[in-house]
Amino acid sequence: MSEPPVTTASDEVHAHAHKTGRPRLDLVIALSAIFISAVSLVVAIEHGRTERDLVAANSWPFLRAMLNISYNDGRDIAIGVSNGGVGPAKLKSLEIFYEGVPVSSARDLLRRCCGLGTTPDAISRQLPDRFNWSIVDDTVLRPGEDAAVIQVHRLKSAPEIPDQLSASLLKLSFRACYCSVFDECWLGDLRSTRTRRVRQCPAPQHPFDAGGP
Repeated sequence: MSEPPVTTASDEVHAHAHKTGRPRLDLVIALSAIFISAVSLVVAIEHGRTERDLVAANSWPFLRAMLNISYNDGRDIAIGVSNGGVGPAKLKSLEIFYEGVPVSSARDLLRRCCGLGTTPDAISRQLPDRFNWSIVDDTVLRPGEDAAVIQVHRLKSAPEIPDQLSASLLKLSFRACYCSVFDECWLGDLRSTRTRRVRQCPAPQHPFDAGGP
């Protein structure tokens, strides 16, 4: 005689799982249910990861160096960064090197590459229109957006510095750290597709202050 599906006591009611009466078959059914549940859980987890990776891929930033000798309709030479990715980039730090040596500011770079003087009179004589500079650390670049860190005007009356800067662009190298909107961060050289994933952006070894001395 098979067991009843429900047993009763004076103060409790206990439900029993339906059994076939065959212990081996009952065990197979129970193990199959556990296996199906485990597979469903794994599928759900992998689906969640796939969705997360898809969203991250659609928000992936990729910064690269901007070295433009005809910036601003050909009137300027510009050095900066541009976002060639598909998502916004939070630029945390930028380091610039000339012939492998770190430079600390726009003036420092122009002195090393192009013989810029150190006094205000010398700078005014060599660069009558001076030059523009921008701070890009802790800024956000939209996809396709660029930001000029150094911008030197071309003047026929004073072509020496712009011409020397134009000839020196390939001697520049960079190191930058930037993050996505999901705070996934990378270190890159801005000149190749090589990047290194980091947990968070470290403090720059050689801080670049575009407006420094």
